[in-house]
Amino acid sequence: MAMMKRVVYLFIGSFLGLGALTQCSEDPTGFGSEYLEVNSWIRNQMANYYYWNYVIPRMSPGNLPPEVFFEEILYELDEFSYITDDAETLLEELNGSQYASGFSPAIYQITGQNLLVMVVKYVYPDSPADQAGLKRGDLIVSINDQRLSVTNYQELNALQGSVSYGLGRYDYDAETETATITELDSSVTVQKQELQLDPVITSKVIQEGEKSIGYIFYAQFLTGTADIFLNRLTETIHSLKNQHVDELIIDLRYNPGGRIGAASHFANLLVPSSYIEEKSVFVEFEYNNLLENYYQTNEGADSENLFLYFSDASVSMGLDRIYVLTTKQTASASELLIHGLKPYMDVITVGSNTLGKYYGSFVITGTFQNPPVYYGILPVTLKYLNANAETDFVDGLEANISAEENLFNAYPLGDPMDPLVGAAIGHITGQDALAKSRWSGVESYRPNYRFIPDQKEARQSSVWFTPSSGFVAPSIPSASPSSPN
Repeated sequence: MAMMKRVVYLFIGSFLGLGALTQCSEDPTGFGSEYLEVNSWIRNQMANYYYWNYVIPRMSPGNLPPEVFFEEILYELDEFSYITDDAETLLEELNGSQYASGFSPAIYQITGQNLLVMVVKYVYPDSPADQAGLKRGDLIVSINDQRLSVTNYQELNALQGSVSYGLGRYDYDAETETATITELDSSVTVQKQELQLDPVITSKVIQEGEKSIGYIFYAQFLTGTADIFLNRLTETIHSLKNQHVDELIIDLRYNPGGRIGAASHFANLLVPSSYIEEKSVFVEFEYNNLLENYYQTNEGADSENLFLYFSDASVSMGLDRIYVLTTKQTASASELLIHGLKPYMDVITVGSNTLGKYYGSFVITGTFQNPPVYYGILPVTLKYLNANAETDFVDGLEANISAEENLFNAYPLGDPMDPLVGAAIGHITGQDALAKSRWSGVESYRPNYRFIPDQKEARQSSVWFTPSSGFVAPSIPSASPSSPN
């Protein structure tokens, strides 16, 4: 029986009926406890699908909460695997559906204090936040009249219904080289809603001299219901192509990753058409020995579960090079897109190094079990390599052109005065010195705050593809997890 190919957008289901796969030995001392059933389920999935499954124990304790058990059995260098006790909400979020205000915040802690400030990175068009007037660079210091702090910001940010965001002002004194944020007597009230968050935030054509430069800001790799987000991406690329752009800037500076299907679709729109005709390898996947042997034995050495190939696209951008804007928040499927395209075209990265996540995950839930398990786990399942067999970029993909933004003094997305956009334009037009003059002082204007990664974005960066509800687990006779690769 063949496993569902990853190039299809999929759902979770009987993927979790693993009787034929490795099974755990129940912990006699924990038998009958409230955690044994869930922990046994977790252990079974990890033994079969976890990239480092050789570290998984043979018994599942019944006396440890599932979150604690999951964290304890992870490989010591694993920073990416994730667990949640709300699988339904997780799947909705990964499908692009969120109950939200419609903006993405960067969260900073004031050095030496317990206080936080949110800075709006971008706003989804036509969202409640957009309609209320929030915009990129706005500072939020309180929610519902409560000052944001390390101890309350997650709870306040999760509030439902009508939410009042208290605004602040950023000031920099060049003489004393000090930055301050003042709480204003001003707020924006937003009614949160269930939103379908289209990741194509904005696109435009920038005219610089004789150069027509296409720009697209892409927030996350999502397919959407009935591939609606993929169709929107295709329409955007088609529009830019029809406007006869000479160059293309793809803004992935905040993109944490997402669906492998969306990354593959984007790559097909960008790669020169000759490589699509040749069905060249986009990326190669490497699994634990259990899954690797299954695919090779049952599907052959060129299985599409081992290699992801370029395939037909309704439109091809037709360029030999692209510029990609990156930061440390550029992760996972974003890195796969960059890394997978580099053997076939000139991919110039602008900004700073990416995160360095060359792993992918299955999204596994137990909601179709009998009785159901309402947990979801996102274990690291694979490592990817590009067509040159390159991987393990632990320090991230290096930026070819260095540039740094200051969100506390942000420009609109796609504005040539934005440091990252300006640096790309400078390289395109041969005016690098002019571009650098636009952002050379940006670092000195940043207040002494510590960036706090957004937890929702962190877990979304772990998501690549999900097996379908009709998926049947491979019948792999095995008594124990495989040894390391």
